[in-house]
This record gives sequence, structure tokens and C-alpha cells, in this order.
Amino acid sequence: MNLTRIVVGANGSAGSTAAVRWAAAEARLRGSELRVVIAHQRRPSGHAETAEVLHEAVGAARAVAPGLEVRGVAMPGYAVPVLLHAAEDAVLLVVGEHSGGRMLGAPDDSVGSQVATRARCSVVVVRGRPDCDSGPVVVGVDDDEGADAVIGRAFEEAALYGAEVLAVTAGPDRRGVAAETLGTEMDSRLDPWRARFRTVPAQRAYVSGRADRVLVDSCRQARLAVVGPRRHGYQGVLLGAVGTRLIRRADCPVLIAR
Repeated sequence: MNLTRIVVGANGSAGSTAAVRWAAAEARLRGSELRVVIAHQRRPSGHAETAEVLHEAVGAARAVAPGLEVRGVAMPGYAVPVLLHAAEDAVLLVVGEHSGGRMLGAPDDSVGSQVATRARCSVVVVRGRPDCDSGPVVVGVDDDEGADAVIGRAFEEAALYGAEVLAVTAGPDRRGVAAETLGTEMDSRLDPWRARFRTVPAQRAYVSGRADRVLVDSCRQARLAVVGPRRHGYQGVLLGAVGTRLIRRADCPVLIAR
């Protein structure tokens, strides 16, 4: 994996332009290179259009982060396999909300959901409010075996942004001793990361309700939501109810952390 490369899919849509800008800002913070990728079909009439869209996307990235190393690549094929191939050695793959469309060859939000479950690296689906440059990094905390790594990724992102972490657990209504015990358990999950990222404030919250709805509500003022995929089978993963709802309804970008 190339720890200095971020890949972003582009197709000329408003959603993909937002993704390119977000990816450029992330690459600038990380000191990474950015690769802007367009998938296209092999037809002579489409070459000029593809070149124009690629030129505009690269320009949008450089406008956000002057001096950033940006490379634009047009690859023949359909969106999902092209993006997965381009991101095989990347640290992060970024796509926009409804980033399918004519040039990427897939409808609506299927690109985001498919790459989120199949990519080797972490994936960000950029969606929600136009300017998500303030607020906490929200992370869903449950008893999944991969939750600690997801919490760590939330702290890492918050450290880059100079933001705080809001760790949210959802479930049935709990009060008294049960609530106090749960709070202690949540702190035990957060404390190792608090010690590692001492400059990152971290709050915890237990909210009664269904996890997918609670996390969507928690994202209304967030700058980023971080979740992990659900393991399925030998090597495959699923987004699960929370991840699926977030990439469709969250009011901020969503990071599916590997």
C-alpha cells in the first residue's frame, strides 16, 4: 500500500467535484499525492469530453491545494473496477455522492456502496452539507472486534483537522448503574487513543435508539463520520445497516475504515 497516495473518482458531476476538493484538502493535510481518475468507454467521440472533465477536476484539486502533486488519469472501463484497480496501492479512495452517471458507468450511489465493500483501502463517500469544515469527527462504537481500529482512525482524522472526537454508542434506554457501567466501558475503549493523541479532545455519548438512525442524527453538525465494515465470509465485507444508511443519509462525508 502506498501511504502517500489518495485516489479520487471524477466524472464532471457536482458530487464528484465535491469529492475532488475534499480529497485535495485531505492530501494536503497528509502530505500525500493525489490521483484523479476518470472511467470512460472506448469511443472516439468521447475523448475530448473525457479530457475536458479530467482537466477541470485536476484544476479543482489544485485550486484547493496549490502545490499539491496531482496526477489525472483516464482509464477505459466501468467505474467500480477502474476505481478499485487504481486504488490497489492507495491509502484512501474517495468518491462523491451519486458519482455514477454517464461517464463512470454506474447509477446513483452504487459506486460508493460497491467500492466501500470491495476496496482494499479505506473509502470516503463525500456527501452532505456543502462546507463540512467544522464540528467533531463522529465515530460509531459497538462491540465489534474491529471497533478499536475504527476508533483509532477517527482520532487520526481529528488530529489532522484539529477537531474533537465524538464517540457514539446506540442501544436501548439505560439509566442508573447500567448507564454508569456503560460509560466506564466506553472510556476503556477511548483511553488508549486519548493517550496516543493527547491533543485531540474526545467525548462519548450513549443515545437510545437504532444505531443507523442515531449515527445519522449525530452527523448533522459533524465534519466526518467514521464507521467500519461488517465482516462477511472469508474475505468479503458488508456495510451493514449503519454504513449503508450513512452513505445515503449522512449530512457529512463518511469514511469506511479498513
